[in-house]
Amino acid sequence: MSSANKSFRSGFAVLAGLPNAGKSTLLNALAGGLLSPVTDKPQTTRQNILAIMEGEDFQVVFVDTPGFLHPRYKLQQTMSACIERAVGEDADLILLLVDASAQSLAEHKDLFAKISRVFCPVFLVLTKTDLQRETAACDNLEKEIKAALPNVSRVFKVCAPRAEGVEELKQAVAQAMPAGPAYFPSGQWTDRWERFYAAEFIREQIFKLYKKEIPYGTQVEVEEFTENLGSKNYIRAVVHVERESQKPILIGKGGAAIAELRKSAQKRIEQFLGRPYRLELRVTVSPNWRDDIKWLERFGYVEKE
Repeated sequence: MSSANKSFRSGFAVLAGLPNAGKSTLLNALAGGLLSPVTDKPQTTRQNILAIMEGEDFQVVFVDTPGFLHPRYKLQQTMSACIERAVGEDADLILLLVDASAQSLAEHKDLFAKISRVFCPVFLVLTKTDLQRETAACDNLEKEIKAALPNVSRVFKVCAPRAEGVEELKQAVAQAMPAGPAYFPSGQWTDRWERFYAAEFIREQIFKLYKKEIPYGTQVEVEEFTENLGSKNYIRAVVHVERESQKPILIGKGGAAIAELRKSAQKRIEQFLGRPYRLELRVTVSPNWRDDIKWLERFGYVEKE
């Protein structure tokens, strides 16, 4: 691939939507990998994650943003800032994801207001079409959204887990990119280090294995990451919780819960990195970390002043 080609296209396609709209699932389908953590709980994604798709004459940088919400604490404020930056500054194209089975668009009002003010093209992507069996209901939803957002130029209906509609969307996104050279070297598929993904996939498994507030009150920090040592590849990570009462829940009786977490997270990491790892986890209490600027700086959610 050579970006010196005068017909080469490249740009940023930002995925935006409410929590649980299916952004991470679609990103993984578009990128052909398991880059973004996926669970059935909202707010799994906390930071913008980039996935790079390339062809002979194009490079598309997909940006998976946190779900749009009204912030209640400082961590959510940083998540909201990620969306603002991606939609307002980075985008050459916006993929607006809406759950096809949505019964009401009332919660989308503020997000739609932001999307209505952008200057780049907007594609409406109706997701989870397998959950909406009524064709008429899906068509009515499309009409209602297009009435609220006249700047929607194209509409796609996808079921990412089944890869339905994904290839058509890929081709349309590539064609929508502006002319220009590649932003990243050929063969690179994300802008993040492997240890970032190790932490993300541990947190992903926390979202899958624990209930109620536990997943939202946890943060994973990788303390040691060794590689290229064969069977001795090693990751040591600490799971931060906000309250003392959360620690025994995360660990479980006799350490059973955290043992299951370690096993499932290690499997997920090995699947992603393609090599064996030994994962060690410990739990520590970091009071009120979600609302403490120093903790958020340490975890990389905001830049240090």
